[in-house]
Amino acid sequence: MKTIFLAGPMRGFATGEGRQKTLAWREHAKHLLSDTFFVKHAYRGREKEETFPDPKGAIIRDKQDILEADIIIVNDTFENATMIGTAMEVLFAFLNNKTIIVFGDAHKGDYWLDYHATLRVNDLDAAIKVCKELFYE
Repeated sequence: MKTIFLAGPMRGFATGEGRQKTLAWREHAKHLLSDTFFVKHAYRGREKEETFPDPKGAIIRDKQDILEADIIIVNDTFENATMIGTAMEVLFAFLNNKTIIVFGDAHKGDYWLDYHATLRVNDLDAAIKVCKELFYE
C-alpha cells in the first residue's frame, strides 16, 4: 500500500478555529483515501495542541514521513497563508523524488512551489482522483 503525506499551511493557524480549519481538510482527505492508501499528516497526535516540547521534533517527524511517503498532497487553498514550512516540505520531497500534487491556486505563480510540484489540480477531490487513478496498487 502506498503512503500519502498531507502538507499545507499551519503557521498562523496554531489555535482555535484556525487549527480546526487546517486539521479538517486533512481528516477529510484521510477519510477519503484510507481505503486505498496509508495517510499521514503533520497534526497527528497534535490535533488539539502542540505536543512537541521542541519544534525540531515536528521537523524531524515531518521529514521522516516525507521520506516514507510515495505521494505528497499539498493544500494551496488558504489565501494569505504563509507557506514557509510547506515550501520546505515540497522542496524536501522533490529532492527525494516524491510525487507532489498541489491543489488550489492561492500561491499559483510562486516560483518555488510551481517549479517543484509534479502536478497542480483545482481541488482536493481532483487530487484524490489522481491518486486513486494513477497510484492505486
